Amino acid sequence: MDPITFDEIPFDWLEPGTFLEVRPNYADVGILPYPARVLIVGQKLASGALAEGEVRQITRDGEAEQLFGAGSIGAEQVNAFRKANTVTPLFATALDDADGAVKAAGTVTFAGTVPAATVLRFRINNRQVRVTVGTGDAVADMAAALAAAINADAGLPMTAAAAAAVVTVTCRHGGEVGNEIDLRIDAKAQPVPDGLTITIVGMSNGAGNPDGQAALDAVANDWYTQIQWPWSDATNMTALAADMARRYQAMSKLDCHAFVGKRGTFGEQTTFGALTNSPFITKPGLDRSPSSPWALSAVCCAVAAFHLTNDPARQLKSLPLPGIASPDEVDQFTEEEQNLLLRAGISTFDHLPDGTTTVSRMITSYKVSNLETADHAWLDIMVPATMSRIRYDWAAYVSLLYPRAKLVADEDTAAFISPPGERNAGADNSVVTPKRMYGSWAGRSRLHADRVWIQQAERTIAESVFQIDPDDDDRLNARQQVKIAGNLMVLAGALEFQV
Repeated sequence: MDPITFDEIPFDWLEPGTFLEVRPNYADVGILPYPARVLIVGQKLASGALAEGEVRQITRDGEAEQLFGAGSIGAEQVNAFRKANTVTPLFATALDDADGAVKAAGTVTFAGTVPAATVLRFRINNRQVRVTVGTGDAVADMAAALAAAINADAGLPMTAAAAAAVVTVTCRHGGEVGNEIDLRIDAKAQPVPDGLTITIVGMSNGAGNPDGQAALDAVANDWYTQIQWPWSDATNMTALAADMARRYQAMSKLDCHAFVGKRGTFGEQTTFGALTNSPFITKPGLDRSPSSPWALSAVCCAVAAFHLTNDPARQLKSLPLPGIASPDEVDQFTEEEQNLLLRAGISTFDHLPDGTTTVSRMITSYKVSNLETADHAWLDIMVPATMSRIRYDWAAYVSLLYPRAKLVADEDTAAFISPPGERNAGADNSVVTPKRMYGSWAGRSRLHADRVWIQQAERTIAESVFQIDPDDDDRLNARQQVKIAGNLMVLAGALEFQV
């Protein structure tokens, strides 16, 4: 018979009366809510109100510009995220430009004339800039008009100055990050008229990104399930990978996944992929998308945070990325290149005829084991997401069910012990044994299997082991087996015809 224990009623109370403790029984509780929280680490302008090291929750439109400054990279990150996800709690912290950082710059040069009045259309990070020109306008007039249009839009990440026929555009921020701003003629919307030539030299020569380690240190002990930031240089990627690995360790219990985008050619993407070998970083990459790489990674973060919270084991293929424009067809990676990019740790995307970008396969940057052997164990983003969810659910369940339990060997207690593989809904929780904990794990595993987070539950339950530490009677050691559910990524078949 189970002993009955009380937390509030003294065991030796003598005065007559009826006394009832009210307490929950967690034995059959369902999947526990997962506290998803996203942190955007953004680059801010001097006009932004967010101080370095300060963390603010963002809930409304317009807050991004207030905190990071209009036209800032940080504001674009936040707005891109919120376009795809306004449900997951979103927090932001900021870094100023690094001291001595050099601002990236590019040029737009006009030559010729227009045969009739027309509208010239440009795009900067997928944001449209329009200029109306007439037949009598000189190229210097066109350049001045474009510079004025750029400067009139406070949301653009650059300023402009015209000199004769040349417009020089300069990033508002210092650092390499400015080199990835997309500047183009929007020829799809309206071709450049005959007789006029517009030559664009893309953004370049930016140098000196902020040191992201300062932002990581500021939130070192805070719980976030996803982090997104804009810096793809080697120093920042190394720091980010180290911090994500620290967070995932058993003693940290701060599971987190990071998202960092890259704009570049196939070769530049593979170089970017080689910077880290982390199961906890996702690197989305496109070549010459009109959208910025920090908008791309922010939207990937938003989509992943929402859908992987709903179901951490389900792939993200075919999900659209709101606001992320497809590269021109000539700049889209081929199927063969996408396959190689996946091997290099770069997530891949498909592009619909209407310009929508969708997820093809979202992966981590993990590629090889510690012995540099090719390893797909952590390939898909669903693997760390599922393991984090199971680990969180199990730890929370144990803390609810056995908050003050005594630990004894199975043979030393007369308390009811459920048969292996069954939950013990009626057992008193003041005493736990290896078999009882095993039964709790078995019940939890079946619940995870019901959600199709794991497969072959009975086999993995049978292979799990719980035992009291031989050198510490207060410690229960366990080896808990799970097999994560697979996803239909490839259908390979031999289609044979009979003769």
